[in-house]
Amino acid sequence: MDDFCSDYIYSDEYFSFLVKYDNDMNRVDDIFNPACVSRINNRFLVAYTKPASMNINEILKYGYASIPKCYGLMDSDVLQVIGADRIRNLPGLGFAGEGVLIGFVDTGIDFISDAFRNPDGTTRISSIWDQNQEVYGQGASAYGYGAIFTEEKINEALASDNPYSIVPSLDEDGHGTFIASVASGSEGISPKSDIIMVKLKQAKSFLRQFYLIPDEVNCYSEDDIMFAIKYLVEQAAVLGKPLVICLGIGTNQGGHTGNTYIETYLNAITQLRGIGVCVSAGNETGFGTHFHASEVSGDSEDMEISVGSNDKGFTLELWGKAPGILNVSVISPTGEVFGNISAVKSTTYSRTFLYEGTTVYVETTVVEGTTGDPMVLFRFENPTEGVWIIRVKGEGSTAQLGFDAWLPIHGFNNSDTKFVSPSPDTTICSPGNARGIITVAGYDYRTNAIYVNSSRGYTRMDGIKPDIAAPAVDVQGVFARRMDGLTSGGLYIRRSGTSIASAVTAGGIALILQWAVVENNYIDVTNESIKRILMTGARRTTGMAYPNRQWGYGAIDLYESFNALRR
Repeated sequence: MDDFCSDYIYSDEYFSFLVKYDNDMNRVDDIFNPACVSRINNRFLVAYTKPASMNINEILKYGYASIPKCYGLMDSDVLQVIGADRIRNLPGLGFAGEGVLIGFVDTGIDFISDAFRNPDGTTRISSIWDQNQEVYGQGASAYGYGAIFTEEKINEALASDNPYSIVPSLDEDGHGTFIASVASGSEGISPKSDIIMVKLKQAKSFLRQFYLIPDEVNCYSEDDIMFAIKYLVEQAAVLGKPLVICLGIGTNQGGHTGNTYIETYLNAITQLRGIGVCVSAGNETGFGTHFHASEVSGDSEDMEISVGSNDKGFTLELWGKAPGILNVSVISPTGEVFGNISAVKSTTYSRTFLYEGTTVYVETTVVEGTTGDPMVLFRFENPTEGVWIIRVKGEGSTAQLGFDAWLPIHGFNNSDTKFVSPSPDTTICSPGNARGIITVAGYDYRTNAIYVNSSRGYTRMDGIKPDIAAPAVDVQGVFARRMDGLTSGGLYIRRSGTSIASAVTAGGIALILQWAVVENNYIDVTNESIKRILMTGARRTTGMAYPNRQWGYGAIDLYESFNALRR
């Protein structure tokens, strides 16, 4: 097998499976028979396989956990709000992030912007890995796809009359440019930090089709994100600098326990010295994407889904608790019943409803690989508008254990499709449920109220999340130019979302890492230490119990965090 998989990465004929292999290649060969593999580390690899067909039954035979999850974007004087201005002005500190890298995995960066330049006009961007570009030979990435643009190449572009002819990497969406400017732009929290940006490629069409995600929506594959994180860590090691990893992306897929493959990978990275990892909590509150039943009362529990007009399809994941056994039925708006499906073995069922013309697939998993819990995956193709019911029964003595269910994040489906009786809690998006990372909720710094859409904890197994809250409403950042905007500009806009809160926090972590590592005050610092420093200084409201589902341990206050280090 070839570890350089360029011929398979961009081809829709090959499905990329994310495999936990633990150095056991015999198992990978037997199950996946891959044309090529690309290793992330000694636990995870991506196997590129050409299934016999692209139907759901053929894909699911490889196991749900190995199908990459799809992630979407999580969309003043903030410096004063979080105390960063006071840190800069203290004679003994005066930190602005010098000597620290902040790495972003997002939509790219407007490298021409003055916000990312030194006073002499050179760039503060150490490198850009654009996964979208098929480049071979010089400039190609070591992972078999995408192009690497180094600091030298970016400076060459900046000195050119046509910079995009040298570095042809744009941020068409603007999200990556914005959060990078909030964290480390010239007006950001950490204006002297260096920047690494990975511009994610869009997920392949077959993965979108499997999860029924529209083509026009930003959608990124779990394996591409894991390779992006690997790149950030490796570049920090090469440069010998501490690193902050900032992720403003998330998904509702997975068990919401912090055990997905990407969360397991991030937990391992947080054990490394000199690396901080912060992610957005998500923006799912108010969109009706979560249902919770603390127990199955009586004979059954009905979960109603109001499907909007013109919804082409969606998936839904139902998670029980081991050793419970789930029994499910699907009832159409006209009353046709598809059930009783008992999850006593891992099997795929399907039914096309006569009046509605809707096809529903039901995949039952008795013991899901990352959690050990029972899971049922529903896939609705061409669902008819109206209220659909999923009737859940618990079998035997475990009926009282209850269950949770999640629709896709609100950007991945029709905004009118939601649970009729949703629960606002347990809506933290993956990878924000990972225990080791810093998960950031959002609040409005003008009113000191939680951001209305900020996802809430805890995890499905009641792990404390989020960890901290940061400004997320109408925060100012750089607007990315388009291809025809070659003039230097200073256009700023305001955006809201917990990805902004994670960027604010990333800038704050860069200041802590400058003090700890660059200034040699705490060279053994890990992400857990950083988390404790932030928690200790967090601003809390009198009369409110902490931690809680909305704020975690409180609002970030860097001044008080540094002040606590003096005690």
